[in-house]
Formats: sequence, C-alpha cells, structure tokens
Amino acid sequence: MCTLSYFLTDDGYELFFNRDEQKTREMALAPSKHTDNAIYPIDPQGGGTWLGVSHWGQTLALLNDYQSAFDITAVKHSRGLLIPHLLSNNTPALSQLKNMDLSGYAPFKLCIFPDKLSLNNGHIAFVRWDTKQLIDCQVESLATSSGVELETVTQKRKQQFKQLIDLRYPASEQFLAFHYSKAEQGQYGVNMQREDAMTVSISHIKVGNTIRFNYFDKQSQLISSISCLKVAAA
Repeated sequence: MCTLSYFLTDDGYELFFNRDEQKTREMALAPSKHTDNAIYPIDPQGGGTWLGVSHWGQTLALLNDYQSAFDITAVKHSRGLLIPHLLSNNTPALSQLKNMDLSGYAPFKLCIFPDKLSLNNGHIAFVRWDTKQLIDCQVESLATSSGVELETVTQKRKQQFKQLIDLRYPASEQFLAFHYSKAEQGQYGVNMQREDAMTVSISHIKVGNTIRFNYFDKQSQLISSISCLKVAAA
C-alpha cells in the first residue's frame, strides 16, 4: 500500500510519497546518488526501488497493482528494478516501457513525471501493467494502492486530502501535513498503521532548477536530504 500526491510549480513540480510495507520487511537504504545519474533509496529485499529522480529531473514512482490477477510462477524480475533501469539514461521512461518486454514483471502502476514538466509545460503519464498490456490511466492529484479494501481506502484518503489541501493554492506545507498526518484512521489513513503493516517512509521530491530528495524513515526515525543541480537533457 502506498500513497502519491503532487503539484506543479512555475519551474517544475513537487511530489510526495508514503511507502507502506509489512513491519517485518527489512529497512530500506536511504536515497543516495547512483552512478546511473539518479537519486533513489534501495529496498534490500529486491535490490530495486519504488521512487527515483534522475539528474535531468525525470521522476518515477511505482505502486503495486494488487487487484490484477497474475501467475506468480511467471514472475522473473523484481518490479523495483524497473526504475533504476528506466532512469539510467535520459530517454523518456514511457518510450522505453513501450519497447520493453514486461512479461516477466508482476502487475504495477507507474507514474512518470518528465524532466521538463512545470505548471505551463508537459504532462504526467500514469500507466498500468496488468501482465497482458500497458494501459493508460487517469492522472489525478492523488494516487493510492492497497491490497485490502481499495475502494474504501481510496475514498477515505481522498476525503482527508480535500480537508487538508487547497488545490487552488497548493503549498508544500499542506501536502506534508497530509502525508505526515497521524493515522487515527488506522489502515485507511495516509500515514497508515495496521497490526502487520505501516507507513515505513515518507518522501518529498522537489524539482526546479535544483533537485532535492527529502526522506524520512519512520522505522529508524532518521531524516535525510540529498540534492543536486538539474542537468539539461541532451
């Protein structure tokens, strides 16, 4: 289960992501700069990531698609390896995806923020792989995934989103308040808490003339931040 939200700015965009996982899952490694000219955290279990941004300013956010049926014996690759692969060059991720053989991947949803995206330029792509085809999805200011009660979870998180955020005048503080909100609603809250699972990390990526990746690991209570100058795409 995860929750993604964002807003566009005059020179780029800001993205916020809560990662929800089993409490028994090994703690992720904090974001760092990698040799593929990208910044992302690493999940030790699969060796990949759920969120990353290139030095050109392209950001990819991955959500599991729990509702699509699939044959687990056909899965050959970790979904988390997609983002490092797609960010390893400055070719648009959507173009790469359309030319890839995705048959070995379990179902997923991928939100793609292009490098030249801003309030007056470009558009966000949101695609779903159901193990048969790559499907275009509707892009909204809030996206969520859940392995249980998806409709109810989505509805309650949207209600909370509307209460805390004014999309006419979006600001970082509003979105951070939403993503850090206490989980009074348990599994329905964006800052999720269940007996077996919880929100394990909260990320905030800001892309403009510079790129900044702020990361809070709830399990260790450690906050980290990494930044770089945005590089013009060739």
